[in-house]
This record gives sequence, C-alpha cells and structure tokens, in this order.
Amino acid sequence: MRNTKEMRGARVLGGKYGTRKIGKVQRAIFNPDDFSLVGYLISRPDLLLMFKRDDVFLAYDAFRVVDGRIVAAIDRDAWDEPACKRLGLDWESCLILEGMPIKTSEGDDIGRVDSVTYDERTGTTESLEMTDGMTAKALLGVSVVPIEYVIGYQDGYLIVQPKAMKMNPEGGLAAKAGEGVALASKNVSDMGAKAADVVGAAVVKAGKAAGSRVGQLSRTTGEKAEKAGAAAGKAVDKGAVALGKQLRKSKGMFSAFKEEYNKEAKRDTNKDTKITKKKT
Repeated sequence: MRNTKEMRGARVLGGKYGTRKIGKVQRAIFNPDDFSLVGYLISRPDLLLMFKRDDVFLAYDAFRVVDGRIVAAIDRDAWDEPACKRLGLDWESCLILEGMPIKTSEGDDIGRVDSVTYDERTGTTESLEMTDGMTAKALLGVSVVPIEYVIGYQDGYLIVQPKAMKMNPEGGLAAKAGEGVALASKNVSDMGAKAADVVGAAVVKAGKAAGSRVGQLSRTTGEKAEKAGAAAGKAVDKGAVALGKQLRKSKGMFSAFKEEYNKEAKRDTNKDTKITKKKT
C-alpha cells in the first residue's frame, strides 16, 4: 500500500536511462466510478525559466518509485491522452480527491480529504484520511475512512455513510502528549514509591506537617492551571475556526487551478486535458 502524501512533490525522472528530469508530482488523479487512483499530474519546470509548459498526466501503472523518486516509463501510452485511452478514462470526469470536502448522506459536513491510501499495483483505493483542517490535523490527527463508506460524489462533495462520523482521529499531538503524560506520571509514581521506602518515620512525620501546606499550594496551582488550560483551549478553538474559514476560502484554489489548466489546454488542440466535476 502507498499513500498519496508520500508522493507529493516527488521528483519525476524519465528517458531511456531514467535520469532525465521531467518535473514534480502536483496532483493525484482518481477515477470517478470507483475512486481508484489512475495516475498523477506532473508539473514541469518553465522552459528557459521564462515560458510556462503544460502539465502532463502519468498513468499509475507506468512508473516505479526508486529512493523516493518516480521513474517513468518511456512508452507513449504512459502519458496524457494515450494513457487515458488505454485506461478507458474520460478525463473530464476524473477527480482530484485531496482537499475535497466530505459530507454524509444526511447532509452533515464532517471534514475534507487529506490523503488517500491505495494499492500501488492496481490503483485500488483502500481508505481516505480525513481531517477538519490543519490545526485539527496537528492536534488530533486524521480519521481513516474505509473506501466502503464512500457512497459517491456530488456537487463538489464526497458523500459518505453517516458512520464515517464515528471514526476517531489518530496520530495527532494530543494523543502523543497523552502518552507522554501517562509515562511521566508512571515514572513519578515509581520514584515516589522508592523514596517512601527510604524515608524514615521521623521524616514522614515532619512531611505530614509540610504536606498540608503543599496540598494547599497544589490545589491553588491546580485551579490556576485549569483556568489557563481552559483559556488556551478556547484560543485553540478560535484559531481552528479561523483556519477552517481560510481553508474553505482556499477551496477556490482547485477551481482556479482547473481554469488555468483549461486555458492552457485550449492552446493545444491536440490535447483534451481538462478536469471538471463529475456529471451527476
């Protein structure tokens, strides 16, 4: 299995010896019928650093990954329109899943697609990684949604079954912090137990007197920490909401990308490489 986030920005090489620099991975492209990966859109460097060159499509079965780089096949039907024809694709119906908002069949907005895990031999999608935004991803991680939960695509949304809402996020800083706190608490507890074995009866007696004072300080400190934690939590929530709004605004990035790509495609009448929404 491979995840699309591993491929983002990967360098693409080609030619007879697999050493010619072609470009970098820009987008993962998916089949609208079964949401399987069909290939990647490769951005090429400007010619002479002045003239913009069209992006090219590379089929999923026409390359291998070597040391984090993509080495493309030299076959003609590995690229662009010949590749689409060989795979039986309608290019205009293909989808860019990463960044796509997700909604349940009951109409609940539950996040967006962060990345996709797929079988690199067949292109079959295994699962989607879903997040509520960059802040939520960092704090909580991503929720893994099995492809079986996906119902279809409609009006710019990926439609999933309501049970996808119950998938718990994994791999975030909060989970890692929780593990660290648990480990630290255990270490402190172990140290306290060992210290108690060493301390004599006289010290224990004296400690009781000091303990009452420590207890008062602990309660005071605990209350302050709790208030500070609540304030910090509210700040994070506000930040997450603000960032979420910004991410929603950035969804125009995909339409802007398509518009720009369409303009470039119209200049070359021998190609039809527009990406549009699936017709429903």
